[in-house]
Amino acid sequence: MTDNCPNCPQQSVQPAAEYRGDTQVGHLYRCPGCGVTWSTNRDRQAYGEAA
Repeated sequence: MTDNCPNCPQQSVQPAAEYRGDTQVGHLYRCPGCGVTWSTNRDRQAYGEAA
């Protein structure tokens, strides 16, 4: 899964790290354009991944 940088126009940033829990997936991103870092937590069921 990719994300767009919240600080600059960079799109489709690949995660630098990922964590998959029972109900959520977390990604850590670092923008190759401006260097800002951010994280996301998403509900796995919303993406059809949770059992």
